[in-house]
Amino acid sequence: MPAPRISVGLPQYVPDESAPIVTRYAALAEELGFAGLWTVDTVPGAGTSRAPALDGVHLLTAAAAVTGEIGLGVSVIVLPARNPARLAGELATIDRLSDGRLTVGVGIGRDDPVAESLGLSADRRVRRFREGLAIMRAVWAQDDVSFGGELYRFSDVSIEPKPTQRPGPPVWFGAGTEPALRRAARLGDGWMGSGPSSSAAFAEQVRLLEDALRQEDRDRDGFPIAKRVFMAVEDTEARARDRLAARLDGFYGAPGLTERVAICGPPAACAEGLAELVGAGAHELVLNPLYDHLRQLEALTEVAALVRAA
Repeated sequence: MPAPRISVGLPQYVPDESAPIVTRYAALAEELGFAGLWTVDTVPGAGTSRAPALDGVHLLTAAAAVTGEIGLGVSVIVLPARNPARLAGELATIDRLSDGRLTVGVGIGRDDPVAESLGLSADRRVRRFREGLAIMRAVWAQDDVSFGGELYRFSDVSIEPKPTQRPGPPVWFGAGTEPALRRAARLGDGWMGSGPSSSAAFAEQVRLLEDALRQEDRDRDGFPIAKRVFMAVEDTEARARDRLAARLDGFYGAPGLTERVAICGPPAACAEGLAELVGAGAHELVLNPLYDHLRQLEALTEVAALVRAA
């Protein structure tokens, strides 16, 4: 089994740190050899919409400016809450600025009364998602695009400049239910398990996804599978969990979330927990610290080395 890619989440929830932490962290992550830098979406309808977090798409622009090789990704953008043509142009700009290093994660999101009050319709989210995805891919690849969907109808729309990656950046899905996993296998270029899901849930979702890939006659080995993991590295598991819970539970507004889903403790124990995810089918692990970002990033290099050596 090939060694997994080890990526990290960019700082977004930084109440006690100044904005330059983002660029310092991005540059250091590249220097330390991590494969990618990932963000999450924070629009209404996203699980983190009520957290005081920096915008995930704009953070990638900042990261692109101070790095040259490390991958960049956002997972997942709540697509029904966005204008797909406008979003496609914003993402194309990031792909150009980063010389083709962008991966785009998309998802359907969840019911959110705030989103509806802002005019972001929650009805027919699956249809809105499917049409939005088709529009993004079309305007990335073509000029003078016309589209005749049930929800979106337009003629002669182009975006310039096009993305560096042709016909466009890879689009990974964020999905957890069986119907959504089947949709990922049919329409996606990859899949990422969410951070607020357990290792056991990830293993079951991979099994369902692999079944769906077989039904779609798609190559499982050529379909990237990733897992976002919230982590804290400390001398003891108890200290790590206490420190992470103070941030993570509030980030998602979910008391007890850290206990259910996070991997915490000394480096060897963290590496053991990550090895379970690799064994379950993860090609890429996105490790997410939420406090003392630079110190935690240094600690994650030791964890990553242990996982690669396993």
